[in-house]
Amino acid sequence: MTTQKCGEFIASLRKEKKLTQKELADKLNVTDKAISRWETGKGYPDVESLQNLSAFFGVSINELLAGEKAEIKSIEEIAEENILTAITECEKNKKTKKTTIILSIIVALILIIPLLKGSIESIVELLWKYTLVKEPWLIIFNLFICLCIFLAGLAVYKGYYQILHKYHYRNVTDLNGYCHDIGKELMCMSLPLLIATILELWVSIEIIAILSKLVLSIGFIICFIFIFKTQIKYNNGLF
Repeated sequence: MTTQKCGEFIASLRKEKKLTQKELADKLNVTDKAISRWETGKGYPDVESLQNLSAFFGVSINELLAGEKAEIKSIEEIAEENILTAITECEKNKKTKKTTIILSIIVALILIIPLLKGSIESIVELLWKYTLVKEPWLIIFNLFICLCIFLAGLAVYKGYYQILHKYHYRNVTDLNGYCHDIGKELMCMSLPLLIATILELWVSIEIIAILSKLVLSIGFIICFIFIFKTQIKYNNGLF
């Protein structure tokens, strides 16, 4: 199933009835531009238009989508092909949409950054001026703890629960779901610690010092709430 083949089939059916695009459009209560778009393969008819085309030309919707009459292949075979192709094209459209969004962001950044160059340089200069690491070993230790929490979460997320104490899992009904959710929450716990550690580089700025503590406190509280909810869901709240 392709838009091109579907469009060519609609065009051939229209020509068999010796109708112009405008005449067919009037009969289906659509614009002649819509007919042109379908026939040139630039888009599919919507559900209502497919039903109207099917009734008007005396063919099935599957035949319309397949772009051929079901003389050789059965309706079931064509329907299965249409579903598989529709899924494939849907995936392609999703990838194209993601690529377009990423490219748009990159282009926007390329255009905006030069305009904000002076402001960015001022901010960087200010942050560099106030950078003060009184205890560098503490920063390194926090980053190490952050990495350990993330790796522990990843291990649980991947289902490597054999390396943990099995006694904890005796009441869990859905072990895979439990490990998946708990793993994600443990990995998320490393994020507020990472942000707070980075902010510690500018503890001489009072507002950043306060923000660092808030991020760490609120982040951990939220993570523990989600972990507790997961425990209730899968393990009756037992730790």
